[in-house]
Amino acid sequence: MLIAQRPTLSEEVVDEFRSRFVIEPLEPGFGYTLGNSLRRTLLSSIPGAAVTSIKIDGVLHEFSTIPGVTEDVTEIILNLKGLVVSSENDEPVVMYLRKEGEGSVTAADIQPPAGVEVHNPDLHVATLNAKGKIEIELVVERGRGYVSAVQNKSGDEEIGRMPVDSIYSPVLKVTYKVEATRVEQRTDFDKLVIDVETKKSLLPRDAIASAGST
Repeated sequence: MLIAQRPTLSEEVVDEFRSRFVIEPLEPGFGYTLGNSLRRTLLSSIPGAAVTSIKIDGVLHEFSTIPGVTEDVTEIILNLKGLVVSSENDEPVVMYLRKEGEGSVTAADIQPPAGVEVHNPDLHVATLNAKGKIEIELVVERGRGYVSAVQNKSGDEEIGRMPVDSIYSPVLKVTYKVEATRVEQRTDFDKLVIDVETKKSLLPRDAIASAGST
């Protein structure tokens, strides 16, 4: 028996960047097939943007320390991995962070170019003392999935440029379950319930729409 009615998609908003979607009715057994496919696509194939390399003024390698800065370079790189950005540019773009004087350095101190947005400006990057000064150049690129710092190496980097791990995926977490649903007199059709949590750069409904067209 084929389904007489077309499946519908509904959304229950849990919070701004987490939603629960229900797709029903589906042919018996197809809920798991669709759920697994959507989960895989959402986690690995939705395009996003990330920092691919950085250059810190006066620093030659990631094991350096910076006068007047509490964190060493390795810690700063680790903090910058948490940066959530989006970019409308197909080509790599450069943005700068410049700060001096005592206080906390956050992502709000980054100056993004046109077409690039920083979505978590409260992200802590470093801490400066009264004599502290830091200047960072960050390269942002678009991509999919995860690319390691080793893969981001071009082989001809300028001195002091440090490739970093890039997590392009704007989707943080995807879970799903399949429940039974009724179609006329039959109760063995599938209802797919999929829970999607995203970074601040993409709404869950837009992630689902992108996955459906991928």
